[in-house]
Amino acid sequence: MPRRYYLTALLAFISVFFILPAANAATIDSIRDRGFVSCGVTERMPGFSAVNSDGSWNGMNVDLCRALAAAVLQNAEAIKVQPFWLEALATRDIDVLHAGSTWTLSRDSEKNINFPGTVFYDGQGFLAHAKVGAQNLKKAKTISAINVCAIVETSTAGSNLSEYIKNNNLDWNMIEVKTLDGMWSAFFGGRCDMVIHDRTALMTVHADRLEGSDDYVVFPEIISKEPLSPAVRADDEKWEDLVRWTTFITIAAEELGVNSKNIDAMTDDHNPAIARLLGTAKGIGKGFGLDDKWAYRVIKQVGNYGEIFERNLGSGSKFKLKRGLNDLWVRGGLMIAPPLR
Repeated sequence: MPRRYYLTALLAFISVFFILPAANAATIDSIRDRGFVSCGVTERMPGFSAVNSDGSWNGMNVDLCRALAAAVLQNAEAIKVQPFWLEALATRDIDVLHAGSTWTLSRDSEKNINFPGTVFYDGQGFLAHAKVGAQNLKKAKTISAINVCAIVETSTAGSNLSEYIKNNNLDWNMIEVKTLDGMWSAFFGGRCDMVIHDRTALMTVHADRLEGSDDYVVFPEIISKEPLSPAVRADDEKWEDLVRWTTFITIAAEELGVNSKNIDAMTDDHNPAIARLLGTAKGIGKGFGLDDKWAYRVIKQVGNYGEIFERNLGSGSKFKLKRGLNDLWVRGGLMIAPPLR
């Protein structure tokens, strides 16, 4: 083989085994170096991600960010939360997006991002001005020339609405908007009679920002399935696995009856799964390069899935929403965690 081919082969070898791994982000190490998890969320989404009067953030998606900080940094408050969308992953402005992104085929296959798993099951529905004269979708379908605002660039709403209008031969007009703020401006400015968005989010907005006003109606029906998942870059499998398993840990803890208040009293429990969850049995942190107490910290500092849901959306919140599909599988919901072994 000529010398130049040897040189080419050598350079190719170096590229594969040295250069390419260096290009892949070791996100866990980066987080440790900087001292916080950078988390993207959707702004002004009551119950999921909203800013308090003191500038801090609250909501279910924020708590899932806090869980990651508890796992990696031993401190659930070591997070930096900012409003971002999927593009911020490519520019490395964030480590994870917890913004209620719907897991779809095109997003999963066409973008350089991965979805670690569904953390909330929802469906898109409608919020209407009461003056439209409809309390539900069945009635609204009989009304002509309704203007419906839909986010088209960063949401599945535009495609969902377009297909719904076509499939039902409706005389509705889709008003395309680019952002969530744009949608609300158009709706409250009178440009739209209705808006389409994730129904749980519409319910929390109605309860919080609109204070349950009778001037607005959230229809009871949904027209789509929206499995909402965090999103991460596709170049760091270890980080993706940790994001996935941090959610699973909160679900597994609820399945096992472990919560933030009783976790220390369960150290003597003889259930092997509980022992692994608490870190008294060795090995749960090995695959991530973490200590064996990382899952314990997630539950101790943030809580199990039920606790997170209830304080942000359920009985401990102003919204009083039912778990529904987001209940555990043993209670008829869809939430299930793979075995802790």
